[in-house]
Amino acid sequence: MPLYLVTRPKGAEQLKNPAAVHAALVDAADAPAAIAAANDLTPQLNTPFAGFDTTQVAATAAGSFVPCVFQGDALGTAYTGPGRGA
Repeated sequence: MPLYLVTRPKGAEQLKNPAAVHAALVDAADAPAAIAAANDLTPQLNTPFAGFDTTQVAATAAGSFVPCVFQGDALGTAYTGPGRGA
């Protein structure tokens, strides 16, 4: 399955959560499934990735890949490429 980076859209301060979990790296069939997979990683946070952007970063995940979440932003504020708006 493709590998997706799930990130908080640029300027979407309202989507921050108290745990500071603002990004995830997951393997999923498509973008909506990536959001669901990211939310599944943090069931105690009540769907913290709703409304987030998804960017496919690889066609397939490596054999030893483990889905993960990031505390803080995975992309810097100056980044304006895919998954971060303009």
